[in-house]
Amino acid sequence: MARSSLLLVLQIAVWMCAVLARADLMLERFEQWMGRHGRLYADAGEKQRRLEVYRRNVELVEMFNSMNSGYKLADNKFADLTNEEFRAKMLGFGPHTRTGHATTPSTMTYADSGLAEDYSDLPKSVDWREKGAVTPVKNQGECGSCWAFSAVAAMEGINQIKNGKLVSLSEQELVDCDTEAVGCAGGYMSWAYEFVMQNHGLTTEGNYPYQGLNGACQTSKLTESAVSISGYLNVTPSSEPDLLRAAAAQPVSVAVDAGSFVWQLYGGGVFTGPCTAELNHGVTVVGYGETQGDTDGDGSETPGQKYWIVKNSWGPEWGDAGYILMQREAGDASGICGIALLPSYPLM
Repeated sequence: MARSSLLLVLQIAVWMCAVLARADLMLERFEQWMGRHGRLYADAGEKQRRLEVYRRNVELVEMFNSMNSGYKLADNKFADLTNEEFRAKMLGFGPHTRTGHATTPSTMTYADSGLAEDYSDLPKSVDWREKGAVTPVKNQGECGSCWAFSAVAAMEGINQIKNGKLVSLSEQELVDCDTEAVGCAGGYMSWAYEFVMQNHGLTTEGNYPYQGLNGACQTSKLTESAVSISGYLNVTPSSEPDLLRAAAAQPVSVAVDAGSFVWQLYGGGVFTGPCTAELNHGVTVVGYGETQGDTDGDGSETPGQKYWIVKNSWGPEWGDAGYILMQREAGDASGICGIALLPSYPLM
């Protein structure tokens, strides 16, 4: 009996040592993560709470990645947030109220897109980053201004395509001055386009820099427009072929469901879900492509995976340097995460 008790005590001691060692390694990893992302906490209690959230997220990342789902998660800049906190801080598409509606956009036609009606005539891949039509990834911070960033990225793109100049435009002017939206509390990309049309343009990022909070409209800047648009069009809802036609011609604003933990902790690869079609975040399609297929043992080739190239506004520390590749032709008319439900793009 004494021998059995001694063995039990030794086993418990070994287990406790292993637990403590893992805890020490996790603390070290967390502090390295804090240094990487410049994270500071108010006190030791808050640091301990964030360490526990971080630990759970790391375990989630490691479990998910072990399943070989085709894309990877990572302990990125949001790894110290619960999913509920992440959703509250980072999503801002579509507030519950608005003050009015200025214009009714048309639906895209093949003539509007400037491309052939035949789906097969489109380029196999397009990347507007390579064509110089995409500014560096920006960071909306803890402000629900994704709608402004999505619309601005599309306007920056069409301006470069039409005028040959890539000009970084002001999201903050939209946050402060677009009275149809509610700034950091949310908005729609169409409202941003309507504001720019009514204001006869939008000023530059340098002239009206981003603050990440609601501010008083600097009315003197409203007359200092750098880029204007003539209108905007909605792409046919739930039509990935029409979204493809539009994205082949220019960057396109889209809305998606970005509220899941896999969006929060996305680290790279072609995203295949899970997600819903409950739209809560505005992003920008800046191209599309297809991964290289594999050759089987019998010489037959397995097709590659088709994807959208999506620019986000959570900074380059998230995702694949600020981007996410999202599965294209996933078998749902609304597109993965609802990406094909509300696409729109500006005209110039």
